[in-house]
Amino acid sequence: MRDSPSIAEHVADMEATDKVAIIGAGLSGIGMAIQLKRLLKHDNFELFEKFNDIGGTWSQNIYPNLSCDVPSEFYSYSFFQKCDWSRKYAPQPEILEYIHNCVDHFQLRPHINLQQECTSVSWSEEDSMWSLSFNDLLHHRSYSIQARFVVTAMGVLNIPEGLDGLSVLSNFGGQCFHTSQWRGIDFDDKRVMVIGNGCSAHQVIPWILTERRPKCLIQVARSPQWVSPKANYLVSTLTKWCLRYIPFAMRLRRFWTAYQLDSGFICMLNTDYGAKSRRAATDTIRSFMKSVANPKYHEILLPHYELGAKRPVMDDGYLNITNHEKFTLIQSDGISAIEGSERRTVVDNAGNKHEIDIVILANGFKTQDLLTPMRVQGIGGKDLRETWNTKGGSEAYMGVSVNGFPNFFMLAGPNTLPSNNSTLHAIECSIVCITRLLKGVWARSKRGGRNRLTLMPTPEAEAEFNAMIQRKMKDLVYTSQVNTWYINKDTGKNTLIWPGTQFSFWRSRCISPIRWSDWIVQGV
Repeated sequence: MRDSPSIAEHVADMEATDKVAIIGAGLSGIGMAIQLKRLLKHDNFELFEKFNDIGGTWSQNIYPNLSCDVPSEFYSYSFFQKCDWSRKYAPQPEILEYIHNCVDHFQLRPHINLQQECTSVSWSEEDSMWSLSFNDLLHHRSYSIQARFVVTAMGVLNIPEGLDGLSVLSNFGGQCFHTSQWRGIDFDDKRVMVIGNGCSAHQVIPWILTERRPKCLIQVARSPQWVSPKANYLVSTLTKWCLRYIPFAMRLRRFWTAYQLDSGFICMLNTDYGAKSRRAATDTIRSFMKSVANPKYHEILLPHYELGAKRPVMDDGYLNITNHEKFTLIQSDGISAIEGSERRTVVDNAGNKHEIDIVILANGFKTQDLLTPMRVQGIGGKDLRETWNTKGGSEAYMGVSVNGFPNFFMLAGPNTLPSNNSTLHAIECSIVCITRLLKGVWARSKRGGRNRLTLMPTPEAEAEFNAMIQRKMKDLVYTSQVNTWYINKDTGKNTLIWPGTQFSFWRSRCISPIRWSDWIVQGV
């Protein structure tokens, strides 16, 4: 990684005519950088990361018992597979180590600029360039650079909900923090409250009650979740050996996992067969939950909505811990007040009062605020966020590009997340899509002797593509009647999910011929 004082000078000195600026150094940004080198033999790129380490969500979320919810063999790049994961579902430290190994193997560190927050990008029609403004968070100064192409790789789980809807907790007299801001504190003999009922709550609660000695732990849950079994077993030494040394073993294992995950998409469909599959899966999961969880909490824990309307939570020991003598589960829409001379009496919306020392917010992220807080201005000063607001939420052609914003691409963009599948694989498919577009543009530029080519989708293609997305969404189990981070609460528009199988997503991005008639390619 480059020393911060030299970042602005170094980047400014680089040739801007084909420079690619990548915003974010998590799995998306690092994957984009690697494929620029591997597939396009392109080395004129820079990665900018606002935090002090690479890894994105896997470096910022370090709370105990955190692991991925996709089998490990399908949570690595296809071009740099890891054969020796320790468990079926890899823990956070091991995933972060894998990311660092990728960076070292592909020699990306000279391209990475840490603690550099991109605040805005604006298109210059005169230069056919993007001007990017940054805050150097280490030395408290601002600077700007130019680049021909911009790729955003900021993810969707990067802005915590925090105190939104829980503003009264700003008056809380004890310790209060979000799971993404985990800190090493003493839980022993403390009264702990966890607000939330998603993945992070289900992972951190068992750890607190088994690895620490709190006086009590109260969980405040707004809504129930389907909780499926998670057989997170240790991978044997023999299995690791076979995957490493037997030809094609790792690829076959990865293919089989992909097939198994994709076959579950049938449960997402609003068809007779989909409903039948859902009922069978629901019966299995309901029986599992009832057999493990404390019976007195069944009414709170068991959902009444259809399986699939929300992504199920995988059980990391949570259901069993509901039987712990120090655990209490209450259902409430939120917190109404903080009382007491020490401001440690937390009053929930049902009027119950709880004496608390530590509040942990496990209430998720602002997934509908893509690219926040960065401002993006395209042709004629067109503002991307305002454009999306007029459409009821974010959308893009193929999930990677928007009309009016030339040479601007997104990873983990609108409607690119899979249903109960590997997000990393979807990101890799989008990366391949972008590299195919860049390869085509650069080939035209070379043939025509022009170095100022620009690329963006036609408005007609973008509108037709997103109409198709929302049309197909109606055939799935997702509904605005069930609160989920996939759907814009104000408009009911599903802005994140790809309404098809992961195979169809891969084929459309990586195999199907590019429809150049859907793109505006211009240059000088």
